[in-house]
Amino acid sequence: MTPPAAAPSAGQAPSAPVAPAGTAVRRHWRLPSDTRSIPALRRRLRALFTEAGLDEDLAYDLVLAACEAATNAIEHAQDPAEPVIDVGAEVAGGRVEVAVRDYGRWRERVPSMDRGRGSMLMSAVGEITATPSPAGTTVVIRAGGPPLPSDGALR
Repeated sequence: MTPPAAAPSAGQAPSAPVAPAGTAVRRHWRLPSDTRSIPALRRRLRALFTEAGLDEDLAYDLVLAACEAATNAIEHAQDPAEPVIDVGAEVAGGRVEVAVRDYGRWRERVPSMDRGRGSMLMSAVGEITATPSPAGTTVVIRAGGPPLPSDGALR
């Protein structure tokens, strides 16, 4: 998983509205902690973003970033208490937020020349926050503005 981010990264997506103002769509999925879950997640996110009227390019970027976060959750969660990941996505008030949660312990990454580009990829789409805890790690991807006033079920 990506290390915790205290502030938005340089080069992140602008905080201008990214979805039609009247849009309000929210979904939650619980998926097996298996890389075979990623294609299903990709399809579900595409459908959600299409329903919400997101720009195709932004939707593509958000799906890519969310699937990277989900892949990290599947590959890097240590000794998960539950063999699942939870993914929540919300489009409201011109903003988009996707949260991916695993149920494993945090593990610091070992530097590698052929890995580690996921954080940079996700940061290019929006603000990324990773919150590790003994019960799991939650990665939140935000585009288009401040956090949504959701119930924070995944955070």
